[in-house]
Amino acid sequence: MDTNQIVVTDDQGNEHALEVLFTFNSDETGKKYVLYFDPKEEQPTVFASSFDDEGQLYEVESPEEWEMIEEVFQSFVAQDEGGCGCHNHGDGECDCSGDGECGCHDGEDHECCCGDDGECCH
Repeated sequence: MDTNQIVVTDDQGNEHALEVLFTFNSDETGKKYVLYFDPKEEQPTVFASSFDDEGQLYEVESPEEWEMIEEVFQSFVAQDEGGCGCHNHGDGECDCSGDGECGCHDGEDHECCCGDDGECCH
């Protein structure tokens, strides 16, 4: 997926040129994913598929995959809006140590948007 546009064929055999939002690789599933949308729609829906090296699209297979894709998408949206990529605490408070982990006020560690300087993006 080196282009900003893909062609998707619907159930009726109609081809649609859709815009690629972004692609990513998952170490967890060993798959590559593409998120895309129809730029002609006023309120576009974002679609997701896995794809192979030839660009063939495949349906997402499990609820766990959908959950992982949703997390990646939410991080993308948050970064695009200039917000924090950490969604585990609604107040946006991060206690970053500079190692990419966030030590929250509730004592749980999880991935956060901490920069290399140990500062949160808020």
